[in-house]
Amino acid sequence: MKIYLRKITKDDSAMIVKWRNSPNVLAHCFIKNKITIESQEEFFTNFVETGKYAQFIVERMDEDFGAFSYPIATVYLKDMDTFNKRCELCIFTSEDQEWNTESQAIAVKMLLYKAFKEYGMHKIYSYIFYKFLSEAELLKNAGFYTEAILRNEAIDEYGEYVDVVRFAITN
Repeated sequence: MKIYLRKITKDDSAMIVKWRNSPNVLAHCFIKNKITIESQEEFFTNFVETGKYAQFIVERMDEDFGAFSYPIATVYLKDMDTFNKRCELCIFTSEDQEWNTESQAIAVKMLLYKAFKEYGMHKIYSYIFYKFLSEAELLKNAGFYTEAILRNEAIDEYGEYVDVVRFAITN
């Protein structure tokens, strides 16, 4: 499987809106409101273009044709704190069958490389709702450890306060 990361562009807005507004993705987000193309483009201008976020489209290279690739998800680093050299790693799941355990593992490792080597980060952290703890294997396999359990940290899709686990990895 050949996976690569390319920087997000404004032209990706419609695809990001579709992925972000899917019930599966919303269930994993702290902020549950749906986004629009206009709000995504504003986000791009205010956060991606300013360097506060480093967002990438995960693309899979077609092994049969080589020159053809297609987007299967997005991964990003947010709240880039260049003084303390830390940021949050986030993943949008997608409905694409190619966005599976193998492609996720490759994308996370590639994003960690960028975070540590290209952006000079010292610490990367990520949050998972406690009820989705089975997803933690992806982070653990990339070298993350459980840093804290945050009790009643966020509201889930049912309006209930739930626990969140913070995972971290340092360089």
